[in-house]
Amino acid sequence: MKDTPSKAVIMMATYNGEEFLSEQLDSLITQTYKDWELYVSDDSSTDNTIKILQEYRKKEPRIKKILVNKEKHGAYNNYFNVMHYVKYNVSTDFDFYFYCDQDDVWVKDKMEKEIKVISDQKKPALCYSNLELTDSVGNDLNISMCDLTNINLENKYNLFFSGRYIWGTTMAHNRELWDLMFLDKDLNNRFQIAHDSYVGKYAVAFGKCIYLPDKLVLYRRHDNNVSGIPGKYNPIKRMLTKMPEIINNHASIYWEDLYFIKHSPYRNDFLNRLSKCIEKGSFYSWGFLNKFNISTSDSKLSRASIRVILFFKLYKLSKTFQRKII
Repeated sequence: MKDTPSKAVIMMATYNGEEFLSEQLDSLITQTYKDWELYVSDDSSTDNTIKILQEYRKKEPRIKKILVNKEKHGAYNNYFNVMHYVKYNVSTDFDFYFYCDQDDVWVKDKMEKEIKVISDQKKPALCYSNLELTDSVGNDLNISMCDLTNINLENKYNLFFSGRYIWGTTMAHNRELWDLMFLDKDLNNRFQIAHDSYVGKYAVAFGKCIYLPDKLVLYRRHDNNVSGIPGKYNPIKRMLTKMPEIINNHASIYWEDLYFIKHSPYRNDFLNRLSKCIEKGSFYSWGFLNKFNISTSDSKLSRASIRVILFFKLYKLSKTFQRKII
């Protein structure tokens, strides 16, 4: 690790978050790791979110910029808006990068623990942690994200077939990973891509992805959550009643994979094979799934659905997959 002090950046996305925003900001301010700057993109909130952010900025000099996203809206584009600003408009050489939602609470040593994990990594590295679910007023539900989904990347390549692994508010990565990442300079070219999955793909393909079992974020669940959580369901009933939704979910993931592959700085055997798997389908896709032991669920039916959707390229029927990859 370098001798000079290390600095971190936190990128936050907000939208109509007045009810819980202050508690999240307070949890950042009281972090044991102090050397950070906060940049915020607000998705044109109509409540007091901007006012709260401005009030905090007056008393907290580490809050550097409050952007208002007036163009392409939605949680994904809102995150890319602040990432774009940090990438192309901030001259500070940050060592560590964090992503923050508006309605959760960070455990006070979250940043310190994650920085400790990645600070000695010489290649692109990302770490992410478990989450503790709370209700709308912050009461512990005694449920962690690991109770609901296999968050640990036992096979890192599963990330390219499911969006259930890395939760953005828990992740941190080093500058080496940030420098690899493609962010289109033309904001008009942004699409609905999950920032956490996108960043995670870079770590899996070209670096190291480290899981921390510590529950470093109190993940608040309430009626206005932008993101959801995985739920338990009857797989047969889901297949029969929600097949269009399942196909759309697959389409979104594969579209993101191809976007990532197109803009990745390097190519390797896995990415070349992944591209062919998605584009060719048929028995090639089955061979790929077997070779890389892809399995995103313990459900046999779930594993079968991946094979069927890829074999017949059903994902290409989705409107999601009709977007041009620029």
